[in-house]
Amino acid sequence: MTLFRQLMMTIVVIFSVILVVVMGINFNTTKGYLINQLESTTQDSATSLSMSVSDFMAAQDYASVDSSINAVFDSGYFSEVRIHVYATDKDIIRSNPMKINGVPQWFIKLISFDVPQANAVISNGWNELGQVYITGSAGYGYYQLWSATRDLLLSFVIIGVFTILFGSIALRYLFKPLAEVEKQAEAIQQRQFIRMEKLPKTRELKSVVQSMNRLTEKLEKDFDAEAETVQWLQAKAFKDPVSGLGNRHFFESQAKSYFSSSDRTMDGLMLVNLSDLGKLNNERGFEAADMFIRASAQIMTEKVNSVASSVSVARLSGADFIILIPNIDQARLQKVVNDILEGLMTLIPNQVSYGEAVANIGAVALSGNVSRSSAMAQADAALREAKASGPNTSRVFDAITGQEMAIGRLAWKEILEKAILDKAFLLRKQKVVFFESDSNVMHEEVFASLEHDGKQYHAGYFIGLAEQFDLGDQLDKVIIQRVIEFISRRKEIVKTPLAINLAASAYAKEAFMTWLDQTLQGLDHTLRSQLAFEVTEQSVLGAEEQVLRLSQMLKKHGVSFGVDNVGKQFTTFHYLQQLMPDYVKVDPSYTKMATGKESESFFMHILCKMFSSLNIQVIATGIESEQQLSRLAKFDIAAGQGFVVARAQDM
Repeated sequence: MTLFRQLMMTIVVIFSVILVVVMGINFNTTKGYLINQLESTTQDSATSLSMSVSDFMAAQDYASVDSSINAVFDSGYFSEVRIHVYATDKDIIRSNPMKINGVPQWFIKLISFDVPQANAVISNGWNELGQVYITGSAGYGYYQLWSATRDLLLSFVIIGVFTILFGSIALRYLFKPLAEVEKQAEAIQQRQFIRMEKLPKTRELKSVVQSMNRLTEKLEKDFDAEAETVQWLQAKAFKDPVSGLGNRHFFESQAKSYFSSSDRTMDGLMLVNLSDLGKLNNERGFEAADMFIRASAQIMTEKVNSVASSVSVARLSGADFIILIPNIDQARLQKVVNDILEGLMTLIPNQVSYGEAVANIGAVALSGNVSRSSAMAQADAALREAKASGPNTSRVFDAITGQEMAIGRLAWKEILEKAILDKAFLLRKQKVVFFESDSNVMHEEVFASLEHDGKQYHAGYFIGLAEQFDLGDQLDKVIIQRVIEFISRRKEIVKTPLAINLAASAYAKEAFMTWLDQTLQGLDHTLRSQLAFEVTEQSVLGAEEQVLRLSQMLKKHGVSFGVDNVGKQFTTFHYLQQLMPDYVKVDPSYTKMATGKESESFFMHILCKMFSSLNIQVIATGIESEQQLSRLAKFDIAAGQGFVVARAQDM
């Protein structure tokens, strides 16, 4: 019960007690007054009647006596007037049954009213001729008591209603700062550090607000310090200080995780070697060499990010860079290589490079069954051949099964458009299980794949193409509709939520957001609770405002929202304070770290602790061994996903 209700109830109780006490005092005072008045009136009437009929009694004129009795009876509130005549030993009586008008029967039964009786002796000289008996009427007393009680109760009710009404308004005004403090406390729980700028005038409330503001400021500083620590550790362990890219350690963790995946189809691995970096360093100094490295790294990053997502770019050593592009065919890989080389050539006119020779690039298109060591050897062979061909040259090897097997871009567009029209995507789902209970499933992530010419391509391969052809929103609509239909059909007792990954090009469109909002609005609460949507961290960093709008819309409908591949990018994680997702899925490369060196394990622990401090559930992905599973259970991780936890199943 709220404090406001408790105070209002207290006011009502106090007012009710006051009402009862005042009414009790007033009732007893009025009752006593009425009884005394009736006693006095009755006695005066008896004395007056005895004196007025004494002469008639002496003359035995009983008719006049009777007239006197009628006169007295009709002029007062009496139930009976009786004269006892000693001479005849008879009574002359005038009485009337008590009738009480305008008074409820329950009041009459509840209240006892003592009716007074007065008497007086009738005498003539020294002779006593009889006696007068007059009994008062309770009707008048009951009526007066009821009227007084009713009027007092009505006045108290009216006063009480106005008191409660104005009291509630006054209390709401006084409690307004407390409501703001409550919102502030809830915001702190969600790690949103807001301050109350307007301080209340009440001393006690002002002190509370000031204390909350100081607490908010301290927590914000603690979180910022924690985030900076994580960022520093991440940069120290995985970031090259000169280029700003990942270092060799970063690439090895990424590659180890990626090459162990069974969902690979066609990948691209690229080695870039900058020419004459040593000469540039010796003749112009390390600042010129660092500028060459930074400019080259920026060009490579821009070129690969424009054509693919989830790309890993790293600097292996002084002049050597490596790029892993998942889900890309040889034709597109050749285009990326040409674009990078063309971009690096722009450094010559600006004299950033040492001379006309800028770089050599060797790349290889890989099939899903090529191992990491074999891929590195083939890329190295391509780079050696490029160097042998002269400066500013490149070589792209096809290590799949021949160029004739690669599907062209236009052909892929037709394939995707037909699949979207026919809703011909194959769906699978993989469980995400809580660590506390192996049987307690958090949700199931939905994976889409497409079959063509007997070969199956998973979403990671064709989603990039779909976005390039501006088909990402149409593809996501099909997947969402298929999942909703599946949820509507299934008859399991425990219905686990299904998580859908959204393409960045989909929620960037106003039409898609409107469609998704209307679609969710048309579903009942039970069905909406079985849906969850995810976006990648890379898409969040590229369009944070759009993702924020998406998260707010999903929260409005009570749909879970998560961020996937968290930690793959070098970021401060401050975006989580704005988005406040329900869960994050840590990149699989960090799962590998859990069983790696102590420094790597410590970094994983700090990362998960920071997410947990935001009340965001942490999910470890890519769990492939019991050793990883047991090690991860010791961290602040809510659930896990991977082959060891559960394999993907057809929907």
